[in-house]
Amino acid sequence: MSEPNCLIVDVTTGIKPGMVYVMLSRVCSIEQLFIVNKIDPEKIRVHEKVEAEVARMEEVSMNRNPTNWMNPATTGLKVCSLNTRSLRKHMDDVRSDPVLLKSDILCLQETWLMEEEDKDECYKLDGFKSCFFASKGHGKGLAVYVKEGVDHQSTTMVPFANIQLIKITMAKLDVIAVYRSADESEDRAAHLLGDVIDPDKDTLVVGDMNYCDGKGRKDLAKFFARRGFTQLVTLPTHIRGGIYSEGAD
Repeated sequence: MSEPNCLIVDVTTGIKPGMVYVMLSRVCSIEQLFIVNKIDPEKIRVHEKVEAEVARMEEVSMNRNPTNWMNPATTGLKVCSLNTRSLRKHMDDVRSDPVLLKSDILCLQETWLMEEEDKDECYKLDGFKSCFFASKGHGKGLAVYVKEGVDHQSTTMVPFANIQLIKITMAKLDVIAVYRSADESEDRAAHLLGDVIDPDKDTLVVGDMNYCDGKGRKDLAKFFARRGFTQLVTLPTHIRGGIYSEGAD
């Protein structure tokens, strides 16, 4: 590939708004740029429509209008659930994702890690005091990260071959992360959930249970309905438009 060519710029003649910026942006390094005479600051102008658009974009920007999730002033516990489809491949993505890092409790499914592999330091996450793994190999597994400052009392692990559960117990709320393989029956999954859910306490269940709440009343959906759970997630969580997580009772 040939080296970029040099650019000779003359800004002493009449220049329309925005043209100086366009000309100067055509070089890859300052060594390529040659300016005839000198830069006349009066020739560097911005079109009024551009100024108006920049002002509009600034007004509606996410920085000026953060969502409740991204706003540091928002009170309450922030719980996030994501199917990583191999934490081994995507740990750097998790580590650099500003949305995920706002979580107080971060629940990851399909970690694909082998048992003992999760002890590697590379799976630690800055800002999170605790991490819990239920690793069962290819296509399966759970990881739950608890941020510094979150007071949790205990952790319950259910690491079966085709279903993994991690329960984070706090004073006023339990958070249960679930990964259920399609090979695990919904009936047994409901039974295992029933064993770890405290009926006298607020509980949030998140994860990937391999069924869509909007497509028929499956055994798991019926179980959650009997237990008085409410579906909190109403927007699609899957690329095909399904809703694959539950809610709270």
